[in-house]
Amino acid sequence: MNRWKRLAPPHPDPWRPWLTWRGSLTWRIVSHSKSFRVERIQQRLRHPNDDEYRAIGRPAHKRALVREVILHANGQPVVLAHSIAARRDLFGVWRSLRGLGNRPLAEALFTDPLVSRRPLEYLRVGFRHPLWKRARQVFGRDFPALWARRSVFVKHGRPLMVTEVFLPALLELRP
Repeated sequence: MNRWKRLAPPHPDPWRPWLTWRGSLTWRIVSHSKSFRVERIQQRLRHPNDDEYRAIGRPAHKRALVREVILHANGQPVVLAHSIAARRDLFGVWRSLRGLGNRPLAEALFTDPLVSRRPLEYLRVGFRHPLWKRARQVFGRDFPALWARRSVFVKHGRPLMVTEVFLPALLELRP
């Protein structure tokens, strides 16, 4: 399996502006579309992918809250977002995650001055990666390799990982 990297794709790559955006991806999509909505497709306790638990410093045998949503712009799915928080943090620092429903996580992350963000990491996920397989399962079709980015948000020393898988329709959005 490929390794997540801190280097984004080179400048001529059309995905680079989306991948390297440091602010709220949700807010950027909203500013580039006529309509926007969040669709929660899963929120449950389960074992995260191996590389995810390593990145947030937890042993792989423990379950965590995994929340998955689709970001839709102009009626098209543009991002599959996948968030992970330790089970114990659902009654502590990340308790707001439990009641988000179809509201964007960005509201909780980018408006809270106590939340900091670690550097972004990037990966082109292909048919062997669990995130690509999940996109195929959710949308019922194959994709070319998809760009994904992730970062860890920290509040009071407790991590929350957010991974965003960029779907082809995202490149159709114009400011």
